[in-house]
This record gives sequence, structure tokens and C-alpha cells, in this order.
Amino acid sequence: MSGRSARRVRTSDEGRWLGRVLDVVKTFAQDRPALVSVSLALAVAGHGLLTWPYHWLNPFKTLQAGDKDMINLAVTIYLGTAGAAAIVAGLAGVILVFVIGSPSPRLRSFRDAAGKPLRKTWTMIIAEPFAGTLLGILAAITQTTSGRIAAPWLFELGIVLLVHGSLRLLWLLREMVAIVGADDHEATRDDRSITLDEIFRR
Repeated sequence: MSGRSARRVRTSDEGRWLGRVLDVVKTFAQDRPALVSVSLALAVAGHGLLTWPYHWLNPFKTLQAGDKDMINLAVTIYLGTAGAAAIVAGLAGVILVFVIGSPSPRLRSFRDAAGKPLRKTWTMIIAEPFAGTLLGILAAITQTTSGRIAAPWLFELGIVLLVHGSLRLLWLLREMVAIVGADDHEATRDDRSITLDEIFRR
């Protein structure tokens, strides 16, 4: 085997290995939303701890300053994030009601096929934005107390959970749009179909 062929085979094997790893990560992320949330919380905690010896890793140094203007700015940012998280939680609730209550056979099949992981995702797309709202409010309150040092990390955890919940919500919404589109296509096809009786009457 020539060197070029050997390199091609090696590259192909690496690509397959990377694809398998990505598939495992994707399956884990889809089927274990609670573990993903816990992992994200641990990552935020690790980030906070690393800023003690490595101050340059802290993006919140300015917000942690004690002057009144910075305190007011931080509180505004934290409460604004809490408001955005509440909006996402409301949207998630609307979509969830649609998914649970729809009589569509395709949606029933989707719910049945997805099973327990889908029910976990339903819970997380509601719970995480609500958690983001609560953490934003807690960060705003903490910013005005002697525990100001913890406020940015509460805020960061809220943002991370909000992003995670929003991505799951978008994934579920994409699936719903595809299912509704398929239902509409089938309904339109049925409306346009002509029975034999109608043909002979003409």
C-alpha cells in the first residue's frame, strides 16, 4: 500500500471514529437532559473556582466592583436576563401544551417512539428557563448584599441553563414543525383526490 493510500485509510478511520464519538455525545445529550444540566452546573462551579488563582478567567470583575453605578448596572442585567428566561418558559409551556394535547397520529407516534427521553425533555424545557428566572432574581438580590461575589456565578449558571433549555426547545419545535408540515401535506393531498364516483358523475 502506498503512503498516500495509507494516509487516506487513516483519515477515513479517524473520520469514522470521530463520527461515532459525536453520535454518542448527541445521544447522551438528547436522552439525558438532567445529567447535561448537572454537568453544566459543575462546569460553571469549576469556572468560578478557577478564577481564584487565575483572575484573568473572570469576565465579571467590573460588575463585582463595589461602586454604586456598577451595582445598579449588574442588577439591571440580572433582572433583564430573568425576564428573558420567563418569556422562554412561557413559550415552552405553550409548545408543551400543543405537543401533549394534539390528536395528530404523527404526533402520537412521535411521543410513543421518543418515550421517556421526550418526557424528560418536556420537563427540562420548562424547568431550566424557570431556574434561569430564579437565578437571575437571586443574582440581583445577592448583588446588593455582602455576598456580591457569588452574584455573577448565579447569573452565569442561569444563562447556561437558559441556553440549554432554549436549544432543547428549538429542537422540539423543529420536530413539531416537520410533523405539522407532513400532516398539512397529507390533508392537502386528500382534499385534492377525486373518488371514482365523482369521476363517473362528471
